[in-house]
Amino acid sequence: MRALLPLANGNEDIEVVSLTDVLARGGIDLTIASVEEDRHVQLMQGLRLETDCKLSEVYTETFDAVVMAGGIPGAMRLGESIQLRDLLIRHHGQGAVLAAICLSPALVLQPAGVLDKCPQVTGNSQQIITRDETFVPDEFTKRLGDAYDPALRVCVDPTNRIITSQAPGTAIEFALEVVRMVIGDQVAETIASYLMVSR
Repeated sequence: MRALLPLANGNEDIEVVSLTDVLARGGIDLTIASVEEDRHVQLMQGLRLETDCKLSEVYTETFDAVVMAGGIPGAMRLGESIQLRDLLIRHHGQGAVLAAICLSPALVLQPAGVLDKCPQVTGNSQQIITRDETFVPDEFTKRLGDAYDPALRVCVDPTNRIITSQAPGTAIEFALEVVRMVIGDQVAETIASYLMVSR
């Protein structure tokens, strides 16, 4: 099974690392692709990464899942990528798993139109404070409309094959649900047990 993790400057560090770690433990072949002009990205809290490739190099390929971290301005930069939007629409039509955490449900999935049939979604409703700007609570989740459910830490929609999650503190749970949907319950539970994740 193959998954794609598109990355941009300013994605959330914990979310990126959690996705990378848990998906690898699940035996998923993960490709990390930069939407930037080169393969190097700097995450929200300063972690510097060299990705496997640029998104343009794998844009035409097919993946079983496309997973996205949030963060500011990372989620915004992912949402600005026309190639990523087209890739998401194509993969959604093919029944691939689409997963987004934090601000990416509102800034990446919603503009791509892939949440339109989801009865429930979640995301980060907190006040977001960066060095340069402050965003009020619900600045982004209000874009999710009536489907937004603030009570859900992780929202799994098996019919539409979409997983959304709230914030860095839910990142491991979120990644486990991606493994569960792509690989199956047994592998997800084995990882959860090893990591001592509360169920």
